[in-house]
Amino acid sequence: MNTYNGNLLDTTNIGSTSFLQVNSCGIRLPAPRQCVTYRAKGRVDYHIVYIAAGRCTVEYEGDTHLLRQGFVLYPPKVPQRYMEYEDTKKIWLHFTGYQVEEILAEARLSCGVHPTAPSPILEKMFVQFIAEHNRKTYISTEKGMLLSILYTLGRLVNHTDTTNDRVSEAATFITSHYDSEIRIEELAASCGLSQSRFMALFKEQTGMAPHAYQTSLRIQNSMALLSSTQLSISDISEMAGYQDPLYFSRIFKKMAGMSPREYRAIFKTPVN
Repeated sequence: MNTYNGNLLDTTNIGSTSFLQVNSCGIRLPAPRQCVTYRAKGRVDYHIVYIAAGRCTVEYEGDTHLLRQGFVLYPPKVPQRYMEYEDTKKIWLHFTGYQVEEILAEARLSCGVHPTAPSPILEKMFVQFIAEHNRKTYISTEKGMLLSILYTLGRLVNHTDTTNDRVSEAATFITSHYDSEIRIEELAASCGLSQSRFMALFKEQTGMAPHAYQTSLRIQNSMALLSSTQLSISDISEMAGYQDPLYFSRIFKKMAGMSPREYRAIFKTPVN
């Protein structure tokens, strides 16, 4: 069994003067041995431990919980102790900021242990958030993604969302992740719907099928980049989620009625 003393080894346990700040995040996949983490004094920031699969024994304010699916949200300066088993897939996130209490209140997200139903969309949000954090490029994007995660956790805990709300959330997810591979079956499952029913409701709300909605977003954003930047067409293709620039150009021409090069020649904003 591995033992991790967070109060001795944490290097990201810091406060912030920002309204919202991410200190660290990551994923622990199932490992060959159990692992115990403890922090006798807690941390100065907030800490989410999300269990995506397996089991985790969590201690919180004197009570012990066996968490199979869900998360614990530790507030600052509260002792932490949890044990991950060999089958545990854990995602963690440390964040802080002077507006966190207000954000959590608006999200109706309280500190403590929260068993929840599985959420493929939420897990994908975490994974893409971690990738964005590791790129260390756009801090504002990272903060926006964290807000989405916190509000999604709040809805998951409170079970107040209707089917239409969940479909709207799926549309928001596609909007935020239009450049990524999106599996319709995962979106449908997270909404508690069959794939055919989800697609019908999605089209009813947005006017188009999910993949068509995603393609539209990709091309719209590509148009903006073509007209306002000097980025190459290959770079714009990759940013839109297309690894093959020729395929991107075919899709673009089908949607816009002209090639990316022709579009740029017509709509390029002059530099003052």
